[in-house]
This record gives sequence, C-alpha cells and structure tokens, in this order.
Amino acid sequence: MRRTALLLLLPLSGLLPGCGEDTEGAVTGAETPPAVTRVAARPGQRPGLESALERLPEGVAGFTRRDITWHERQRAGMGAAVDYDGPARSAVSTVSVYDRGRAAVPDDVNDPALQAEFSEAVREALALAGTRTSQQLAERDRTDVAVPGQAPMRCARLLGTYGRQEVQTLVCLGGAAGRFLKVLVTSPSRQVRPVDPLPFVVGIAQAARG
Repeated sequence: MRRTALLLLLPLSGLLPGCGEDTEGAVTGAETPPAVTRVAARPGQRPGLESALERLPEGVAGFTRRDITWHERQRAGMGAAVDYDGPARSAVSTVSVYDRGRAAVPDDVNDPALQAEFSEAVREALALAGTRTSQQLAERDRTDVAVPGQAPMRCARLLGTYGRQEVQTLVCLGGAAGRFLKVLVTSPSRQVRPVDPLPFVVGIAQAARG
C-alpha cells in the first residue's frame, strides 16, 4: 500500500490535534514556524514549541521523519504535527505536540486532563472514520504502554476496514515536557512483514520527554 493510500487511513492526519476542523492556512513542510521566536528554556521551564519538535528524531524503530504541519499560528494551543513513514512505507504515523493553552500538561496518564484528552482523541478517530463510506473502524482494546524510566503512554487499538483492506490504527497519548504528545500509527492489518508500532511509540515518547 502506497503512502498516499495509507494517509487516507490516518484518522487525524492533516487535522488539528483534537479537532475536526479544516486546516486551511496551516503551514506544512516547514522546519521553522513563522512568527515564532525561539527562547531558551530556563531550568524548570518547559521548552518552546520549536525546541520540543526538534527533540523528535529523524528516525526511530524503522520509521523516518517527514513533514511538519504547524497549527500554532492558526490556533494558539494547537501546536504542530510531524509525519513519519514506517519501514518500507508499510505504515504511516502522525506525532502531535500541543497544549490547548495549558501552562503545563502532567505526565501521569491517570490525570483527569490526560484522561479527557485521550478519550477525545479516540472519539475523533472513530468519528472521522464514520464519515467515510468506505471505512469502518471500531475500538478493540486499551492499554498502558510502558516507557522505561518514564510515565507510560495510554493507547487504544482500533481495527476495521478501508474498502476491502483490513487496517489497524493505534492511538496513543501522554504528557511530554509540559505538553500533550499524541501518536497515531496506521497500517494494513495483514502484511508479509508486520510492523509493530509499539517500539516507535516508546521511542517517540522517550525523545519528546528528553
């Protein structure tokens, strides 16, 4: 399956984190956000958004970093999203870093703020799939994915079909350096060499948290 086809399967690809609105005017494929001034973080302060995105690696667990979509200029608090291609283009992922205007986002996945944001992320993924006549998606299970030495990431596994293709989407959320960190990974369910998205999720969390 080509990347263009897989991108159609991403529940939130090209959308604002946690928002189902049009992103016309968002800046894509730019490594430096417009109208953003980098300021070095003081001890105890969270890094600026640009610095937070620079923490995301060029490659991890076989995934390769691609374009950035900046939402912050359009809607404050919506941060930015980074696309990744899986090994041999067998999967695609969008990693979103944002704060919804919060001064600080906790790391504890059981915190009410993170619980609410996670439920919203899953709801939106399912709702968007429901708007596509050729796609069906349903939640299968939820789990906390351990991140060595750090707080876990909470994930939901969504299974369904896109046309005749069986697909799966992993929706994960946690805190990272005072912001929400959301990771979505979509791939065909049946592959000659199946892609395990969990090492990618763990690697992204470790990098984003510094």
